[in-house]
Amino acid sequence: MSHSSQIQTDDGISWHVERSGSGPHILLIPSGEGDCHSFTTIATLLSPTFTVTTFDMPGFSRSIAPPSALKNLTPSVIADQIISLMDKLSIPSATIFGSSSGGLFALDLLLRHEERVEGIIIHEVPMECIPELLSWQHLPESENPKIAARCKDMFVNFMNEDKAAWENLGPEFHSRLEKNFITWVRNYVVVVEAIVWDKEGLKKRKDKIRWSLGAQMPMGVFFGNVVLATELGIEMKLLNSKHFPYVSIPGEMAEYIRGCCQ
Repeated sequence: MSHSSQIQTDDGISWHVERSGSGPHILLIPSGEGDCHSFTTIATLLSPTFTVTTFDMPGFSRSIAPPSALKNLTPSVIADQIISLMDKLSIPSATIFGSSSGGLFALDLLLRHEERVEGIIIHEVPMECIPELLSWQHLPESENPKIAARCKDMFVNFMNEDKAAWENLGPEFHSRLEKNFITWVRNYVVVVEAIVWDKEGLKKRKDKIRWSLGAQMPMGVFFGNVVLATELGIEMKLLNSKHFPYVSIPGEMAEYIRGCCQ
């Protein structure tokens, strides 16, 4: 049974947190949708093995953030916010799962807070920002409904191979995404441009990294993942999905995560 709570950290963020299960800690970091409800099924599947903690990202859905928490965002800023939450929840260390931008934050956590990270499991990390998304940042606020509509179409039709599974997350979830898409485009998209890849640091920690791609995604979108993983000497796993395996193939994904943690 999942337990929800609101946790206040010293940086002024009020986090919506959901926890379940018992055993070693695993932290599930949302991607661009920013809402942890997308992890509901996989959290249930993992909870017999792990203490599962997930949350809405700052400024998304039910996590309330002051304007200062969303300014000049970088992977390191967000990783530090997550560490503050781990401190409040008394999580000494955890395995970190992150898809897409969640994977960026997992990589930064491993590089700068290795003592808090048992290992990271990442899926389809963005290596560069899509130019169209960057251009949306400069549109006036009157264009927000169009931005939300474009994002909704991209998430359901391009990033998901099982549209029904995505839609079945429910009307409340999708209603929250209308606002989240704007927060994502106007505050979080620039995070990708702020990446400085510490390849030597990652190579030293490669044994703590498990990396996957969706076999049903167009190869060119995340080919940079293959290039970097090859440079680091990390073998990649192909999952029978697109960008949200924890939504479309939760059973297979839970089994993959358990295998990564052995």
